[in-house]
Amino acid sequence: MPLQSGSLQTPVTDFAVAGILDGQVTAMDEPDTTENNEKTSLLEVDDEFDVKLTWKLTGAATPVVGGSWVVSLYSDDMDGIGTMIGLIAGPAVVPITGNVSPLTFEHTFKVAPPKVKEGLYKLTATISHSPTGDPAKLSEMFGYAEATPIDIRKTVVESN
Repeated sequence: MPLQSGSLQTPVTDFAVAGILDGQVTAMDEPDTTENNEKTSLLEVDDEFDVKLTWKLTGAATPVVGGSWVVSLYSDDMDGIGTMIGLIAGPAVVPITGNVSPLTFEHTFKVAPPKVKEGLYKLTATISHSPTGDPAKLSEMFGYAEATPIDIRKTVVESN
C-alpha cells in the first residue's frame, strides 16, 4: 500500500521560505505481518494488520523543535459494504527531541479484529503537533498521509 498523497505543514509553511522548518511525509506502508512483512494492499479479514507511517522535519530550526506528535489512523469505506469507518487506531503520542536536520519519525499503528472488517477502504493518517504532549492542545503544525486503497476479504484459497 504505497503513499498516495501527504503533506506536513509547519509554522514557516505560510511564508514559503524553504530551509527554516520544512515537513514531509515520506511513507505509509502496510506490512503484512502474516507474510514476512511484505507490503500489500490485500488483507484477510481475520488477520490484524499494521500501518507504518514515516515523516520528517528538515531545516535550520530542527534543533529547537520540541513537544510531541499526536498521530491517528482513520478508515473510510469505498465500496458501500465495509463498516470499518472513522478512527481505527490512535491517537498515539510520539515524543520529539530537537536535533540537527533531518529529524525523522515513525509510528506503527496496529489494527486488530474486531475492528478489521471486510470491504474496500481508504486509510488516512493525521500528524498533529502538541507542545505539551496533550492530544487536546495542538499547535499549527499538521500533516496527513493517504494510502492507496486496501481490500480486506475472506480468502477461500491461498497460494504460496
